[in-house]
Amino acid sequence: MAKHVLVPAFLLSAAVLTASSQTAPSAQPRMSDMMQRHQQMMADMKAADAKLDELVRAMNAATGDAKVAAMAQVINELARQHQAMHQRIGMMDQMTMGMMGGRGATTSK
Repeated sequence: MAKHVLVPAFLLSAAVLTASSQTAPSAQPRMSDMMQRHQQMMADMKAADAKLDELVRAMNAATGDAKVAAMAQVINELARQHQAMHQRIGMMDQMTMGMMGGRGATTSK
């Protein structure tokens, strides 16, 4: 009788392992995709920082009316980067909500 109990238990555990191994690969591409997006976001932020640094250097070197124009460029770039940051956060919130199946808290402005 013990042999008959072991066979179904073995088949059940084999089925569970097979099912879990079939779902695991789908998580891997998602993680890889998320890592690529994170790396791209970090590269974009680094480029934005470099652009802002360049504008600030130009502003600090400028005099007279050119300084006022350079200040306007810095302010416009800061505003653009700030808006882009909010868009990225909104997209991340949407992705998080999608992963959670629409459950969870949302942020508001």
